[in-house]
Amino acid sequence: MFQGFDSRTISVAGAQVHFKTGGEGPPLLLLHGYPQTHAMWHGVADDLASTHRVIASDLRGYGDSVALSKNFSFRAMAADQVAVMQALGHERFHVIAHDRGARVAHRMVLDHPEAVASVMLLDILPTLDVWRYMDAWLAQRYYHWAFLAQPDGMPEKLINSDPVMFLHAALAGLSGQLASFSPEALAAYERAARNPAVVSAWCADYAAGAGIDLTHDTASLGHVSEIPCRLLWGTRGVVDHHVDPLQAWRVWFAQVTGRGIDAGHFLVEEQPALVLTEMQTHLAGLAPI
Repeated sequence: MFQGFDSRTISVAGAQVHFKTGGEGPPLLLLHGYPQTHAMWHGVADDLASTHRVIASDLRGYGDSVALSKNFSFRAMAADQVAVMQALGHERFHVIAHDRGARVAHRMVLDHPEAVASVMLLDILPTLDVWRYMDAWLAQRYYHWAFLAQPDGMPEKLINSDPVMFLHAALAGLSGQLASFSPEALAAYERAARNPAVVSAWCADYAAGAGIDLTHDTASLGHVSEIPCRLLWGTRGVVDHHVDPLQAWRVWFAQVTGRGIDAGHFLVEEQPALVLTEMQTHLAGLAPI
């Protein structure tokens, strides 16, 4: 995976952020979600690097990034990634992000609008809307939102008793099958899951998502960004079950466009060729940085 890419780590306030970087052109930051790492981009990174300088980064505490702080708010994780891009000399850049990474990207737009040239969000609703629509149907599919947020180390203890089993259940539960993931990517996710510090990061991330992130997002209501935003979601997932995703995101992005594709939650790995085409079309239509 990531042939020709360099592997680097940069220290920022509160974290040591690990990433892979390769290619030449306008800077493009790729952010993964739970329970994955930057490895989720392996099927599209080489092609994206033919036109862009690609930075595929691990979120704070995930993968090979190390958390030096207990702050796992999307605000803190967004600041991490902006600091990494600035350290690389990129004051303004594009962002394509999935799941928790897409929530980090949304907060990045709110807190650092001058840094984000465009954003592409993959298979999420706004965090406030997820909790608003958390009925019995959604809770069965998004049970981890409440489970991982439980206090006193309870979820960590349970997960660490068999982290690979838990990982496989999480991946299969949101995609429908483990066969969607390449052996190399799955091995990377398994290696991360065996690290108790990564499991702690999962839990701290979701605890923030049930607490301080809601406070931050509520305070930001009414802020409608003009930054170009493209949205993709899997029609075999849950994102479009309760609400039109474009309608939900229009509250935050005036220029949002997008569509559903035939996939579950992990659409980058389930439909890499189709998602790559969507990414390339989105990027090609943007004004130069």
